[in-house]
Amino acid sequence: MENFSIGSILKNMRTTNTKYTQKDLGKLLSLADNTISSYERENSQPSFETIVKIAKLCDYEIKFYNKKDKKNYSVEDLSQKNT
Repeated sequence: MENFSIGSILKNMRTTNTKYTQKDLGKLLSLADNTISSYERENSQPSFETIVKIAKLCDYEIKFYNKKDKKNYSVEDLSQKNT
């Protein structure tokens, strides 16, 4: 199984389906200009919530696969704790 870094996955999501520039994506997420670059170079780590937002903007879906019961669960299936 091939290993991928979160930075390479984020860059792939950004460039494959949408052709967003780092600046475009940062603006859509209300992030500083260099933040997406920092994530892709792995100088900083995005929160899970930010990863989900990037995936949605880039037309990707994040899934969790349960090996035991062979079921997929999407992010939408997760219950969010309301604070």
